[in-house]
Amino acid sequence: MPVRGLISHLDLNVSDPRRSIPFYGLVLEHLGLRRIEESDDRAIWAQQLPGETWWGIEVRPARNRPPRTHHERDAPGIDHLAFHAESRADVDSLHEALVAAGYPVADPPAEYDYSDGYYAVAFDDPDGIRLEVVHEPTANP
Repeated sequence: MPVRGLISHLDLNVSDPRRSIPFYGLVLEHLGLRRIEESDDRAIWAQQLPGETWWGIEVRPARNRPPRTHHERDAPGIDHLAFHAESRADVDSLHEALVAAGYPVADPPAEYDYSDGYYAVAFDDPDGIRLEVVHEPTANP
């Protein structure tokens, strides 16, 4: 049975799918999502949640808009998208994989005072969309 209120899917419009699909493949597959569909200009990853609920992310070509050139924290729209990590080591290993693949990291892994034990890495996709992967031990009440 679907769970009410969880994210169903997220569609990301990118300026160059050939550049963005490998980036999102590295990040999303590290986090446990499976690539379930791919063509020359789009790809879809999905992950099963408890029960029979699924959620997914599609990367597809943008239309009729100039690409962003960098992340702007206070600009209109979504500031960033954050994903849970299993552990601090999970955050660190993604950081290492991003660096090894040549992707720039905006904020290397560090502790933040948002909540006890909050430990995160932040990085931008090729179009300047900010992503964060966080281990937050107190996230589950």
